[in-house]
Amino acid sequence: MGTIPTIATLASGAVVTSAYLNSLKAANDFWAATPRCYAYASAVATTFISGTPNVVTLDAEIYDIVQSGDTPMHDNATNNTRIVCRTAGKYEITGQVQIGSNATGVRTAQIRLNSAGNAGSGTLLAINQQGAVSGGATSVGIIPVEAVLSAGDYIEMFGTQTSGVNLTTVVGAGLTFMRMKLTGA
Repeated sequence: MGTIPTIATLASGAVVTSAYLNSLKAANDFWAATPRCYAYASAVATTFISGTPNVVTLDAEIYDIVQSGDTPMHDNATNNTRIVCRTAGKYEITGQVQIGSNATGVRTAQIRLNSAGNAGSGTLLAINQQGAVSGGATSVGIIPVEAVLSAGDYIEMFGTQTSGVNLTTVVGAGLTFMRMKLTGA
């Protein structure tokens, strides 16, 4: 698992060494390629049974950036509902679920930590709810939240709708997605 590089501290009157300059370079390189992941539903639609929270399938990525030697944060096939923390720290997390057209009921999106695919498990990080939109799909966005994560923690997104019939996600990079980005130690 990755770590956030630290910059050496110099005492007053100390000579700048190559080790000190290398610590500056390591920190600069790390923050220039901050660990982050953007996963989305591209072709596989999640079916939402009315009234039941369902974990959202994310089968594609725009980016998945980790430190050299780390495992990717997201896998398009195995546990593709998860984005996994590889470098401990503070992360900005956001997402959106877009649910197919139906003018009845409400739509809910939530992001949970370490929930093992169960909307009643883990820790709730964010939730948003809104009424269905008449004549079109309903987008339920999660405003960015920050959470301190340990290496190995993961997030999942769930959607719920109460139309009385089964509905599916609307797929596409800007439609149904989840994003996580390291912002600090």
